[in-house]
Amino acid sequence: MNRIAFAVAMISGLVVTTGAALALEPYLPRSPKSFARLDANGDGKVTLAEIQPRAEQRMMRYDADRNGSVSAAEIDAVLQKMVERRRSQILSRLDADKDGSVSKDELDRFVMALVESADADSDGGVTLEEAKNYRIAKLRKPANGGTAN
Repeated sequence: MNRIAFAVAMISGLVVTTGAALALEPYLPRSPKSFARLDANGDGKVTLAEIQPRAEQRMMRYDADRNGSVSAAEIDAVLQKMVERRRSQILSRLDADKDGSVSKDELDRFVMALVESADADSDGGVTLEEAKNYRIAKLRKPANGGTAN
């Protein structure tokens, strides 16, 4: 695999970490499932009364000293835990020899296994539909289901 594959793998990790970091902040839901969870009365609208308690609950989970506000240090601690957890996930998946780093060969093997497992019709390429189905199947499998990713 080339540098592009490596870049894609690393960017994927950053996107997941960045997405997790953004989840700390209150946001308006964009997926139908998330929207429906917030729309308590099912009227197709999310009101302040529906979103505010959820936003407060989510943010106050990070108030480690329980003083009613979340400090920069508390946010830093949460983000650091997310980064450490993501780093561990990346290394557990890609670092086949468990030496604490991901070599080009390890990355190449991982990407090859990823493409092969997602390529449902074995034609050497992954369509958008195959990628979606692979992601759905991966989410349904237990954590130690033996998949490449």
